[in-house]
Amino acid sequence: MKHLNHKLNCPRCGTIYLDIPDSVTDETPIHCSECGGLIGRWSELERDFNRQGGQNGVFEMKDGQILRKV
Repeated sequence: MKHLNHKLNCPRCGTIYLDIPDSVTDETPIHCSECGGLIGRWSELERDFNRQGGQNGVFEMKDGQILRKV
C-alpha cells in the first residue's frame, strides 16, 4: 500500500495535516491544521491509520502530518 484511503484527508481542503492537541483522548475532535475543517474523532482516525500500517508500515505520523516513509 502506497497511498492512504483518503479517510484521513480533510474533507474541505484535501490535505493530511492534523491539528492534534497535547491532551488528546478518544473523543477529541481532530481538525485540519491548514483550514480548520473537522476531520473526525481521534479514536476513528487512529484506528484507520493503524489499519493502514500505522507507524510500523509505509506511513508515519510526525507533528500531526502523515508522511510516506522513504
